[in-house]
Amino acid sequence: MLNRKSEKSSYTYIRLLCSFFLTAACCFLIVVSAAIAESGSREISDGIARSQQNLDRTRDEIAQLDQRIATAQQYLGQRRMELADATTKLRNAEDMYNETLNLYEGRISAIYKLGESNYLAIMLSSEDISDAFARSSYLSRVSENDERLVKQVKAQAESIRQMREKVDDLKQSQAEDVNGLIIRRQQLEAQISSGKAEIDSEMAELTRAQSREQQQELERAAEESAAIDAGNIYSSVMGPSIIVSNQPPAGLQPTGVAISGIASWYGPGFQGNSTANGEIYNMYGYTAAHKSLPFNTWLKVTHEGRSVFVRINDRGPYVGGRIIDLSLASAQAIGISGIGFVSAEVYR
Repeated sequence: MLNRKSEKSSYTYIRLLCSFFLTAACCFLIVVSAAIAESGSREISDGIARSQQNLDRTRDEIAQLDQRIATAQQYLGQRRMELADATTKLRNAEDMYNETLNLYEGRISAIYKLGESNYLAIMLSSEDISDAFARSSYLSRVSENDERLVKQVKAQAESIRQMREKVDDLKQSQAEDVNGLIIRRQQLEAQISSGKAEIDSEMAELTRAQSREQQQELERAAEESAAIDAGNIYSSVMGPSIIVSNQPPAGLQPTGVAISGIASWYGPGFQGNSTANGEIYNMYGYTAAHKSLPFNTWLKVTHEGRSVFVRINDRGPYVGGRIIDLSLASAQAIGISGIGFVSAEVYR
């Protein structure tokens, strides 16, 4: 008799020890998986922030280029106006030069036609020697003034020509500078387009990562709940059936009201969706869908000697002949892989 009690005590001790280690292992895996998931989304978010900063810097550079292009184009417009003015001045100077040159050549030709005899006659017809010198000096000054005028006009025309060449060169260099700025702007716009595409890709990856993390969080919550009550899986007994899930909230008692029929389950296709009462569906939690029972009603669902406590938080099933739709965890807890006959007692 003592040996049997000792064996039973040892068995109970081993069972509790296994439950403790199972709980510790589950908690460790939960913490590690949560840290990995958080790191994934955080790294993606950091990458998106860096990409956005690069885009902002590129946009700032484009704004600076636009200002430089506008300034260069304004400066180039002023140079074009100066070039047009210089061209007009050059044309006027060339006309004056040709006119003066023709006048000068005409006077030289007239003096030449006078010949020495005519020139001597002019001198002899003078009233006195003073008048003769005055006439001779006048003719000489006329020739010198015309020659000086031609040189001045010619110099002015050359100056204007040089100014036009300088403006042409300046216009050419400014145009090249503006073209270079425009090409650089096009390159930056291409970088922005590429950066936006990269951010869109990273945002899609972030959405997927957050979805994975949400899924892992739901799984973590279910695993944590299961781990906390792992010690009760083998020890809690109510009536003839084994209770394989958490106990209902304290204070609830069986009402004697029971239903029976075919039960089914739903899971991956609905994971993360909203339930009829507004919660997020977690297929790893102990919940169920019923067509009419009030939300948050607790049921003890029994199938082939195994029982599980579930809470109503959704509506269904909508397939004829079925009375309840269990979560994946609830169905697995009592050994239902497809459909199965169950009895469900209401607890309040």
